[in-house]
Amino acid sequence: MLTTSQQVDLKSQERTDAYCCLLPCWSKKDLWSMGGLIYKFSTEDMEERFYYSGGSMREFTLATSEDIRSSIDDAISGVDDVSNLQAHKSSDLTGRSQVDRLRHIFVKDTNDANQFTTRRYWEHVIDSEYAVLALSVRLNSDALFRIYTWSKSAGHGSLAESAFEIYLHRLAADNTLKLYMLEYDLPARRKPNEPWHLEVKQARVRNGGAICCGTSSDYESHLMNWRDDEKLTYWFPACHDFPNIDSIVKLESTSGMKSNVAYLQITVDADHEINDKQLQKMNAIFFSDDVKEAGDTEPPIYIAVCPDLNSCKALVLKPPPEVLAARKMCRVFVGYYVDAAFITAVDGPMSNMSVNALPLPPPYNYRKRSQQEVSSL
Repeated sequence: MLTTSQQVDLKSQERTDAYCCLLPCWSKKDLWSMGGLIYKFSTEDMEERFYYSGGSMREFTLATSEDIRSSIDDAISGVDDVSNLQAHKSSDLTGRSQVDRLRHIFVKDTNDANQFTTRRYWEHVIDSEYAVLALSVRLNSDALFRIYTWSKSAGHGSLAESAFEIYLHRLAADNTLKLYMLEYDLPARRKPNEPWHLEVKQARVRNGGAICCGTSSDYESHLMNWRDDEKLTYWFPACHDFPNIDSIVKLESTSGMKSNVAYLQITVDADHEINDKQLQKMNAIFFSDDVKEAGDTEPPIYIAVCPDLNSCKALVLKPPPEVLAARKMCRVFVGYYVDAAFITAVDGPMSNMSVNALPLPPPYNYRKRSQQEVSSL
């Protein structure tokens, strides 16, 4: 039996005479070869198609990208129990709960023929970035972390970054985000392969609720309300184009002064841009001249959050003039979160945040944060 889904199975009496062979979902490289040679798709068209379809050849080759998006929307609307998407096992569901429309199956090593017929080698993952963004708050932390690690190993950088960002939002909302940081040092100041000798310390995140609100054009009042609400300690924007930072977290005081915030930029890339003008606009809210002159409040800090310590040490913030200017606005750190093995995931929606405020997944053209600045205060 040749199958593209685990929603079929062999009966026990059939196993003596037959075996089930998986026809896995397509890799991005193979979809590109097929799309270019047979369908004459342009590279940009294939990028857009893959953003919606993931490794499904059926969806990838629909007439238009909008058709693919509509197909994925239909599949998402048919998910009643999201735990079926997260299950790492076969499913006998039928009808509208066609989980394999979204949860695709791959093998780890396509050069090993045994992996196509042995279920323990089959990997289940939601590899449509659009679907992951749409289902983000319905997936638990373990599922998001699995999507991140798989997409990183598969070379899907955009999906890896989206999953990693949502994963950290989830940890923060569940009060399980543990951040460590070290002060950023410009590469030009270090010799090649010279180890860092800077202290790694914990960024002590305050426990509390999380909120998703505000956009790149309407954020000032939202941030002021969040700043003044003692019950809320984590904020991220209800849009996908907020520049320079991904979220803001309130910190515990380490000096006896009033505590302040950390601006978080979440990244899995080897380099990332920083914008001092955006930090200046954030400081106008969290560290105004009056607050600064009073001298009783800790200044905000900026943390570029990476997956691990080695990524922190390798990260390059750019361009150098902007980095130097940003360091005049606030101290600049690189950071990482504690290993997921030490975190107990909370199932269901984020326990300390209303899911109604979350933005819908963006269409392809708006999936990346634009480089435009947010409106002036």
